[in-house]
Amino acid sequence: MFTNGSKLLIGATVAAVVAAVMYGVTQDGALGTIGLVSAAIVLAFLAGVTIAIRDGNVPPGDEMALATCAAAQRAPGASIWPLAGALGAALVVVGLVVHEALVMVGVAVIIAAVAEWAVQSWSERATADEHVNDEIRERMASPLELPVLAAVGLGLLIFAFSRVMLTLTKSGTVVVFSVVAALVLAVAGIIASRKQLSSGTVAGVCSIAVVAVLASGLVAGVQGPREIEEHETTGDLAASGRCGVEETEADEKASQTVSAKSNVSATVILREDGTLVAVQPGISGESTSLTLPRSNPNNILFRNETPEERRLVVDAGPIADTEETRVLCTALVEEGGVQLLTVVFDKPSFAVEEPMQLTVPGVETAVMPVVVP
Repeated sequence: MFTNGSKLLIGATVAAVVAAVMYGVTQDGALGTIGLVSAAIVLAFLAGVTIAIRDGNVPPGDEMALATCAAAQRAPGASIWPLAGALGAALVVVGLVVHEALVMVGVAVIIAAVAEWAVQSWSERATADEHVNDEIRERMASPLELPVLAAVGLGLLIFAFSRVMLTLTKSGTVVVFSVVAALVLAVAGIIASRKQLSSGTVAGVCSIAVVAVLASGLVAGVQGPREIEEHETTGDLAASGRCGVEETEADEKASQTVSAKSNVSATVILREDGTLVAVQPGISGESTSLTLPRSNPNNILFRNETPEERRLVVDAGPIADTEETRVLCTALVEEGGVQLLTVVFDKPSFAVEEPMQLTVPGVETAVMPVVVP
């Protein structure tokens, strides 16, 4: 007796043979005939397999078949790993827009979810005893999944916190994290005071908190970090040629003192009469010129004794292997203040066309030549 599946496949085989014959007679070319004959062969093979296994039907008197069939097996238990795989896929999609780190995390979550799901499916059918299967799974997976999941979870929380902190302003960060800390303290106090709470309730509260942090991190990551204003430095002044007498952002709240452990090469003093004098360790008295070594960092202290704010500018000669001139300057120094300037001379004095010197913008007499052996 033919089963329903075998009848369908036998009919399809006959139809394919008839179509192949009709196509071969009425049409030119062998390509269509070969395709239909191939389809007839495949359908005939499937029909033979279906007849042999009789559509997988089990005779009522076969007790072994009834005990081993799929319908007699225990249904698989609930699993969270499909949800974890979906979360990983979502992280990959969001990471393509936000940051490549999220893509890597999403791929790792997907791989872990697939592996865990496979282990769980295998362990559920390892033996006929459900408790033994659970022990097998715990023994196999727990030594790996606990540290890995902890590391991944901690990394996600840290990344989410960093996105939130980069998006908020300074005052907003203080307010938000103060509120979050108060909420954590309050919830922890409630949980500690009620000893009748089940572990499922505590786990649910923690899960809600983790999801809230991750969601906040995703929203902040999509929004992007806040605009952080770049603060101007004396290096920017020198690069843009603005080492003059005008006050700039780099001069605001500039330090007017220098540590005594600065390994000073020379102290340059701007006198009240507008002249520059230098005091170097190991050389007695003051001099109107400065001798400094080549290729070594030279720490120069600039002390202003005039009532107006002034800055020291160093023309250090051309930069090595370029035609550009290295110009460095200090911030504006108030009366009695001190600034430190570190400079490296790449070439000796006799090898450059323009003289190396120290100057003070706005004071024509404040010029000090620098000799580099």
